[in-house]
Amino acid sequence: MNMKQGQSTGSMNPKKETPIFNHFKRLKLSSTPVFTLFSILLVMVVYIWFISFGSWTRWPSITSDYIQLATAFQHGSLAVDAKPNPTILALRNPYDPAERRNLRYPKDFSLYKGKFYLYFGPVPALFLLAARLIGSSLADDQYLVFIFVSGMFVFQSLLIIRIWSRFFRNIPIWMVSLCILFCGLTSPIPWMLTDARVYEAASTCGQFLFLAGIYFAITALDRQPISISRLMIVGALWALAIGSRLTLIVPIGFVVLMVAFRMIGAHPRTKPRPKIILSLIALCLPLVLGLVMLGWYNWARFDSIFETGYSYQLAGPFIQKYSRVLFSPVYLLPNLYDYLVMRPTISMVFPFFQTAAGHGAAKFSFINLPPVYHEDVIAGILLSTPFILFAGIPVLFILTKTRGRGSQVGSEDDASSFKWLIASLTGSFLFGFAPIAVFFFVAIRYMIDSMPSLLLLSMMGFWQGINFLSHRRAIRKIYVAAGITLMVASIIIGILCALSANAAQFQHFNPALWNQLTGLSS
Repeated sequence: MNMKQGQSTGSMNPKKETPIFNHFKRLKLSSTPVFTLFSILLVMVVYIWFISFGSWTRWPSITSDYIQLATAFQHGSLAVDAKPNPTILALRNPYDPAERRNLRYPKDFSLYKGKFYLYFGPVPALFLLAARLIGSSLADDQYLVFIFVSGMFVFQSLLIIRIWSRFFRNIPIWMVSLCILFCGLTSPIPWMLTDARVYEAASTCGQFLFLAGIYFAITALDRQPISISRLMIVGALWALAIGSRLTLIVPIGFVVLMVAFRMIGAHPRTKPRPKIILSLIALCLPLVLGLVMLGWYNWARFDSIFETGYSYQLAGPFIQKYSRVLFSPVYLLPNLYDYLVMRPTISMVFPFFQTAAGHGAAKFSFINLPPVYHEDVIAGILLSTPFILFAGIPVLFILTKTRGRGSQVGSEDDASSFKWLIASLTGSFLFGFAPIAVFFFVAIRYMIDSMPSLLLLSMMGFWQGINFLSHRRAIRKIYVAAGITLMVASIIIGILCALSANAAQFQHFNPALWNQLTGLSS
């Protein structure tokens, strides 16, 4: 009887019990670090090429604003050491660009009560201050951008590996490595590295901390019991993210609710209520403390807990005059056009894709836009990153009631975790994109607030599609080929658009290399 059962089991699932198959699984798992490490190192090399404009060792400086703030902190001051020009202080309205024309002043600094402040979040300056205390000579903003972009990429890679190992173990490891390359090299990352200024330092710092928080949140929720210490780390990371880029309070608020929902909804019968309350306190307490400290920081500078200095900014446009329409639904249609479908033109001259300022306002000329509205050079993500079309697959998945379809989830809890992850990433993208969709200024750098979550969703959707077609080999091969083609195309188009948009920077910092590159197409 026992022998027959053993023979029957073996005949039904011969591959699952063979030592060769088990050895293959161990080999697949052990090769994961090698493949992923190679991908990560390759991306880091590309980052160094971009940040140095192809010179490798010389990293040109564009702005050095955060080092000024770090120096101020070191001197016990919240205002930077630079003193305003007395001529600016004597103006009737120094915030009017027409009045300060032809005067020298630090662009986009905030002027309040005769002192200059930085309205950008202070957290990147705290990184510089900590680096100084340990003897580092990091100075200008491009170093911060490189560090934060690299940190984003590392945590994005960790998330990819964790998603693969939990839900998509049947996907070959080489495809995981390709997805890591895709997430690391696609738009808007090349744009950020070729225009590494204070703006990019603030936004990449915020996204780096946001992604780190998501990773630790997932690892905390996967532990039984839930890790209280990791939840405190999550709260601290997200508090720092808000302290770097304030608009991240919108997606972070959503994800905090998702984490709380997951803690309360998962195994409600076995989790004692005091444990849930303690977990929520561990998550929210660092966030509350961070917001209190940020409010104090604003009050100490501008006598208001809600004033970041944006209202006192010496910007190019007269933003004080249009303060009530800096965020407005009237910008929604032109902004959606620019961010989603703005088309770069194809050229026979390197870099082959020519980018231009957004055309959203012209496309919707019947909309009466305020004069403050501005469109920077941009390329729509549906055309520059066509692989994101796969993000629609997981979104459709959570709208259905099929448990675990498209992934290798086993238990009910695994299926719930899978849907929770999809919903969290979808909300992170939507709530990260929402503020810039109604903002008066269109720029590709703002896409960093939402793009990493969308890229992860795209990757998951691609893998789900492979599993959906597991019994249709011919169609599956075509699907995989199409997906890889779109992935490679997204990398190439994103890089070439970034080179086109920042051609002036390359020509200025490394004209010899730029002439060589353009000469290849002549």
